[in-house]
Amino acid sequence: MEASKYEFSEAENRTIATLASRMKWVGFFLLVIGGIIGTASAVFLVKSLLESALELFALIFLLFAVVFLLVGIWTSSAAKSFSLIAATSGSDLGNLMNALTSLLKLYYLQFWLIIDSLIVAAIVSLILYNMNLL
Repeated sequence: MEASKYEFSEAENRTIATLASRMKWVGFFLLVIGGIIGTASAVFLVKSLLESALELFALIFLLFAVVFLLVGIWTSSAAKSFSLIAATSGSDLGNLMNALTSLLKLYYLQFWLIIDSLIVAAIVSLILYNMNLL
């Protein structure tokens, strides 16, 4: 049997379909949350700019919205590829690789967010320590 023609069994397809279903809902809710946060942040940002006072927290929440939207997009994309594995035949490995590519993007983002957060925490700690507040 060729590796590119591998097909998952019915039991494996059921597991993959269940995973895809859960991922679809998680992706949907992340997109909704990102959309709500993004819209509210954009409205508040425009309002603050019209009052000639840029609000930093509106920019921060806009960044959070982008993160939620990216995670939602990549989760939904992986879910679609996983569901195609269970629903179709003849392209299981291609669909699996598409799902894994979406998940790789998702975890790449999370990896760098963690690294960035640790760097910011270290810098803030040093600043607070030098101000004798820590």
